[in-house]
Amino acid sequence: MQTLRNADAALTQEQREELRLSALTFSTYAVVGVQLPFFPLWLASRGLGSDAIGLVVGAQPIFRVLSTLFATHYADRGGRHATTLTLFALGAGLAYGLMGFAHGLVPILCGACLLAFAQAPVTTLADGVVMGAARRRRNAGRPPLHFSFVRGWGSVSILAVMLASGPVARAIPNSQLVWLLSGVSLAAALSAFFSLRGAELPPPAAHHPEAHLKLAHPWLALGVLVSAALIQSSHAMAFAFASLHWKASGHDENFVSLAWAAALVTEIGFFLGARRWLGGEARAATHLALGGFAGVARWLLMACDPGVVGIMAAQALHGLSCAAVQLGPAYLLARLCGATRLAQAQGWLAAGNAASLALATFASGSLYTHHGERGYVVMAAMAAVGGALAFLLSRFLPAHH
Repeated sequence: MQTLRNADAALTQEQREELRLSALTFSTYAVVGVQLPFFPLWLASRGLGSDAIGLVVGAQPIFRVLSTLFATHYADRGGRHATTLTLFALGAGLAYGLMGFAHGLVPILCGACLLAFAQAPVTTLADGVVMGAARRRRNAGRPPLHFSFVRGWGSVSILAVMLASGPVARAIPNSQLVWLLSGVSLAAALSAFFSLRGAELPPPAAHHPEAHLKLAHPWLALGVLVSAALIQSSHAMAFAFASLHWKASGHDENFVSLAWAAALVTEIGFFLGARRWLGGEARAATHLALGGFAGVARWLLMACDPGVVGIMAAQALHGLSCAAVQLGPAYLLARLCGATRLAQAQGWLAAGNAASLALATFASGSLYTHHGERGYVVMAAMAAVGGALAFLLSRFLPAHH
């Protein structure tokens, strides 16, 4: 009987940790559900035209790359993951608030770059914290913590906040949307702070026995980064022009919203079911390769300029072409880069994806202008190269333990 009580107490401890980390993930992704649909509307309400909005949005990835690399290295080096995450999340909320007082292109551009610098590392650091907890459980022989399930709550958060913020956004002028963004960001920072209280964090890297070891498989890690960047950046044309094309083809805003909601639902489904149906961490390389080949199918379908059924079928592949390419590399880099580089490895992944997506977005503008939907053939080719590279890497990866 005493043994059963002890087992029950241990199970409760594991459940509490998973609940806390799920709340952390939910918090850190929440603002995306407001930013995606409403930040461009706020920029337009400030009198910025399409070229100016393109400049503001296009400048942000540079600062995302810089801050992600800096913050993740700092957190791993000093073991200050919780403090670093909370401060950057707070900074993002304050940056939105400062932008509420900005008028004119230059002040808004400066504010957007400050926002990108503060906001970019938050979700990456959260992924590093979750990966660290999962690794410590595995090393201690405790019940496993599955990254895919915890990460799935980030996608749930985006969808839930997107739906909840819609009525609020419709009730206020577009010029006031920045205060909604600031409020959600500050609430998320507060929630993240409480979610991290009491959480086990990795020891300072300087005191860890692996702290000064070089990467055992640097070329494999680089291959994973390149493969993931190719597949993720193949989404550039869809992110930039799919909604515009659908509207130009006669579909209304409700259809556009439904199409992207369908994509997000499949993403949630993938994260929540990845371990059960696709083998979880043990099949990480398979996730990456599968994401690439799903991307090929998705973009070739989009290149045919399909109708309603075809669009929904293409969007249904989002769970593989996007979510699988978040999950697979996260697992692989955690395995290849070691316990002292958990956040830093996720930072390399986020930085590589941001840089490649920015370049692909720039190129997709010309592709769409000159070739329309046929430009998706180039996106399919990128996904194919990324998927093939992932398949090749899977033959050389060290065994998962």
